[in-house]
Amino acid sequence: MIVLIKITCIVLAIAIIALVLLQQGKGSDLGSAFGGGSSNSMFGALGPSDFLGKLTYTLVAIWLVLTLALAYFYKTQNSKEIFEESLIEEVLEDMPADEVPVE
Repeated sequence: MIVLIKITCIVLAIAIIALVLLQQGKGSDLGSAFGGGSSNSMFGALGPSDFLGKLTYTLVAIWLVLTLALAYFYKTQNSKEIFEESLIEEVLEDMPADEVPVE
């Protein structure tokens, strides 16, 4: 499960980088370099959201959720190994009887 999420996150990261590089920047035309009228348009200074922009936002949202899930799985996997009952009992058995704390 962790390996699948990790591979998916890597593929999504590469796809996000490619989509960001494919998009046209907001200051790419000559008129906007001198403060020309694109900010007075109906959609604001950035213009309308195109398909690549919406796809980028969607992939970033999926990547974020998968990354948080991966962090959760790593945390639960490591805490099971650290706080295993058999390890605690083994340590208590190795301690001399007079040093064992009684609750």
